[in-house]
Amino acid sequence: MAYDVFLAYAQADNDMAALVARRLRALKFKVRFSKKREDPTFDDKDARDALKSQHMLIIWSEAAVRSDWVRAAASIGHSRTGMLVQTVLDDTVPYEPFGDDRRYELAGFTSRTTVEGWYQTVEELGRRSGRIDLRTWIDLSAKDEDGKSEWLESHPNDPLALHAQSLREKKLESRPAPAPEAASAAALAASAIGQTQMANGGSRVSAPAPAARAPATNTTPSEDTGFDLVIPTIAIGIGAMFLFGYVFRSEPLPAISNLRPIVNTCPAGTVPENLIAPPVLEAGPIINDTEPEPDN
Repeated sequence: MAYDVFLAYAQADNDMAALVARRLRALKFKVRFSKKREDPTFDDKDARDALKSQHMLIIWSEAAVRSDWVRAAASIGHSRTGMLVQTVLDDTVPYEPFGDDRRYELAGFTSRTTVEGWYQTVEELGRRSGRIDLRTWIDLSAKDEDGKSEWLESHPNDPLALHAQSLREKKLESRPAPAPEAASAAALAASAIGQTQMANGGSRVSAPAPAARAPATNTTPSEDTGFDLVIPTIAIGIGAMFLFGYVFRSEPLPAISNLRPIVNTCPAGTVPENLIAPPVLEAGPIINDTEPEPDN
């Protein structure tokens, strides 16, 4: 894999190297940095990655000067013109031939504090990579959406702008497609409307137009089937009920079987005797039904 920046540092300065790598990656630089590096020996893989990198950024310090790994990396970076960019964390002066080259001071650089040496480091890496105005981007606050949008529009070919465009495209692609049922219904509606207009001599349309609300029409009872028979039927039924009630209240109740009418048997204010004193059973002859009856 090709890198924009190969980061050379001593293991004692691992925290500062992690901060530098994180900030450079936020600016869309591809950084070769391994936080879990334990082998102090600059091996073949390290050499291949260094040779495939466009730039090498060295973080000099008292520990870095004594590190064989940093000195081996610095030698590769110095062997290629325009590859090496140097920073320093303290008053350490690296050995020759690195002592005469410019070094950007990162003393005091933290996740919340940006020092001038960091601006200069980023501008130098940007200049060598064909990127400009990175200082302005760094100074934009996280909430300054308008400022970021304006910067991205002014630098359409910068990796930051290309990354933002890629995110927008992925967001558009991730939107759910319309349901097949809804698409089929819309197609059927468009087809039906088109056929109707063709039958009426008009031109066929490809998309359904919004349905207009039908104008309200005044309907009379005579237009509603059966409505004119409801009220007379109800009136006739009520009249029949009153008529039957009057007839049955005027005539005496008919006799039940061969008994006298109830109104004559039970005058008003009286109660039938069988309801007050039920009939008493009288004793009769004893019949022996255990033996067969004699033949006549």
